[in-house]
Amino acid sequence: MSTTTRTLLAALCASIALAPAAANAQSAALSSRAEPAAFANPRRLEQLSSAFPAIDSLMAAFAERSRVPGIAYGIVIDGRLTHVGTAGVREVPSRAPVDTASVFRIASMTKSFTAVAILQLRDAGLLSLDDPAERYVPELASLRATGDAPPITIRHLLSHSAGFPEDNPWGDQQLAATDEEMSAMMRAGIPFSTAPGTSYEYSNFGFAILGRIVANVSGMAYPRYITEHVLRPLGMNSTTLEASAVPASRLARGYRLRDGEWIEEPALPDGAFGPMGGMLTSVSDLSR
Repeated sequence: MSTTTRTLLAALCASIALAPAAANAQSAALSSRAEPAAFANPRRLEQLSSAFPAIDSLMAAFAERSRVPGIAYGIVIDGRLTHVGTAGVREVPSRAPVDTASVFRIASMTKSFTAVAILQLRDAGLLSLDDPAERYVPELASLRATGDAPPITIRHLLSHSAGFPEDNPWGDQQLAATDEEMSAMMRAGIPFSTAPGTSYEYSNFGFAILGRIVANVSGMAYPRYITEHVLRPLGMNSTTLEASAVPASRLARGYRLRDGEWIEEPALPDGAFGPMGGMLTSVSDLSR
């Protein structure tokens, strides 16, 4: 790869939007769009676009190396979806091809939406990031790493510093857990690996708790809050937390490879752990 191509790739990667833009708590602000940054180079889009073939090659190589059934990806430059790539199939038996409307589960990218919801509630004056989480989730009231450890705050949960141990892939297996089952887990005691606020350790449980905070503070179920205050204002009308809500003709199904054969992994229904990784969306929707 030439030095010029490497430079263009680096510049382009800096321009890719991987998460939804944060929206304000007020509905009027939610429906407005911030003006994109202005750049002095009039040939910016043309120059960045010249790297698309190299990126397509990298993605094709990734798909082949990883032996994935199908992929879809997009590149957003200055607030606009400028390039889309797809490969493979969204359903193995029918060989139905992936397209820009195919809906994939995006796993932990869901956490970005949960964080947006928390910040909306913060901006609305309904909570503070330094509030103890137990104020909004009473099941956490007796949870302490040690007798003199500080309480877990919302900021700790957002920054993966609540002291919970890393919990992949356990978290993905809890997507269908009910609210009561999650409450029982918290009452039984979540294990700690360190005291809150002392170190980073990735926690799916922490973001499930943030989803509970969104529901308890807003007075509406997490999926409804996200739909009404984040997805719809952004025009993300194909995005959902429930796989069964996606038309069969658009759903990209999940598979695992066993003895050279793709075996479908049935999608778990949306439950209490959805805020940490249950969202499904398309390239065209996510680009918004």
